[in-house]
Amino acid sequence: MYRLEKLLNADEKVLWSGKPVRKAFILPVLVSIPFGFIFLGFAIFWMGAAASSGAPNEFSLFGLLFVLIGIGIAFGPFLFQLLRYRNTEYMITDKRIVTQTGAIGLDTRFVDFEKVQEVYVQIGVLDRLFGTGSVYAMTAGFSGFAPRGGYGYGGYGGFGFNRPSLAALKEPYEVQKLLQEAIEQSKKTKTEL
Repeated sequence: MYRLEKLLNADEKVLWSGKPVRKAFILPVLVSIPFGFIFLGFAIFWMGAAASSGAPNEFSLFGLLFVLIGIGIAFGPFLFQLLRYRNTEYMITDKRIVTQTGAIGLDTRFVDFEKVQEVYVQIGVLDRLFGTGSVYAMTAGFSGFAPRGGYGYGGYGGFGFNRPSLAALKEPYEVQKLLQEAIEQSKKTKTEL
């Protein structure tokens, strides 16, 4: 959390910080492995058939491209998500939500509490297996159509209404409660001024 703390304002106080649960964050993308191996199997079969039929060597070499694509389908998403996990951090301060993620570069988002309209928890099928869940904050002015997982997480696919997301958390209801209380306290403080 050291990277995020360096980005805070001097008057900000960290209320919570954390990372996603590694297994819950990474393992859902393993669903691509069987598809990659199926693609890889067809490519190897095609290369073997081309070689045994007496076709020119270029046909076999052309199949090598599809072997590489199959390897990419099988292992690419896993490696990408592993790199994203390493760079994914979440923080709630007394003023805003801060999320950071990225496989190679970093995407850091700052969402002030006054923009948050709704906070909710989502626990999917895989979350039940891992004992995790995700906390989502809907913001003012958000159109409601974004890749599932929002800022911090690739998710399991599909589309949803989330901005930002604190995904694959061990205690999502505790984090949601803390976030909701921080938002209420922030509103109360602003009305007193």
